[in-house]
Amino acid sequence: MSMYDHYRKEELPFVERALEMLKQAERKQTLRLTDFMDPRQLVIMQSLTTHADVKVTASGGYEGAERVRAVIHPPYMVAEEEDYQLTLAEISGDQRFLKLAHKDVMGALLHIGMKREKFGDILLDERGCQVIVAREVFSFIQLQLTQVHRLPVECTEIPWTSLRIPEKRRVEKHVTLPSLRLDAVIGEVHNLSRTKALVPIRAGKVKVNWKVTEDPSHHVGTGDVISVGGFGRFEIIETGGPTKSGRTRMIVGIYA
Repeated sequence: MSMYDHYRKEELPFVERALEMLKQAERKQTLRLTDFMDPRQLVIMQSLTTHADVKVTASGGYEGAERVRAVIHPPYMVAEEEDYQLTLAEISGDQRFLKLAHKDVMGALLHIGMKREKFGDILLDERGCQVIVAREVFSFIQLQLTQVHRLPVECTEIPWTSLRIPEKRRVEKHVTLPSLRLDAVIGEVHNLSRTKALVPIRAGKVKVNWKVTEDPSHHVGTGDVISVGGFGRFEIIETGGPTKSGRTRMIVGIYA
């Protein structure tokens, strides 16, 4: 079996790029810095270290960051915070009448031509918005990002001591299911019929633990994070025993 058999077809270009970076770091005995990766891509890169004598360490600017940059380095080297080349940017504007939303900030950054791989987590709270970006593109963002969803904004670099990590907000929901199949769980959580729950799955818009999953019969369990395009993300907090009718109890946390 080829190592490529462990990955989905759409993941293969990333696998090849990651493997080349790992091998270059090994050959040259030097540090290599990646763009921002999602948790699934980080798992892939870490799994590929079995094919090169290097280590992969990652940082997204704070503990628990979802999107991170990784430093690939020989085992005898240690990655320092400076090696990740991260900048903390503040996006500010008059939000008295229009509050910034995650999708609006994301859309504005993509609209100015910024690739998703060049910025990390978008942090929003009642005081405003902070974005962790690759240092090499900050000046471009600062110059080009002047509006987010009709709201005039300014982008400035701020010290890491000003980082605000918003508390993750999620609403718990108790459901009962006929099975732990992916389509059944999505249907119950989002109040969709089994037929309608199949649509985003078949369209490749569903990720389980950041991995696209197109198999509606895929079984999920406690701790799994499921995102559905157009509906958002939820986490399975707990699966319990059966009800009298034989259905499975489940508690999910739906992220606001």
